[in-house]
Amino acid sequence: MEWMLQVVDEIDDAIGALRLCSLGLAAEIGLVAAGGLGMGAIGAAIATGAEVSLICSAAIVLSLAAALKIHGSYLGDRSASGSRGEPPLL
Repeated sequence: MEWMLQVVDEIDDAIGALRLCSLGLAAEIGLVAAGGLGMGAIGAAIATGAEVSLICSAAIVLSLAAALKIHGSYLGDRSASGSRGEPPLL
């Protein structure tokens, strides 16, 4: 009886890991889509002759979002590797 519970627990763990992986993948795809739409909106604003201050504001927000994403991935890589003072290899 106990081995059946162990098998069910292992299956549940595998399903949970797949669910978390799919959620992370969906979040990454969403970030790429949002970045692409943001760049497209900036291009459309330039093409239609929008105000320079609005175009610059949109570019600043987009670059800040990219910097935060890069910083977040750096922190994730750093915590996964266990190293504290070494910069990531590029």
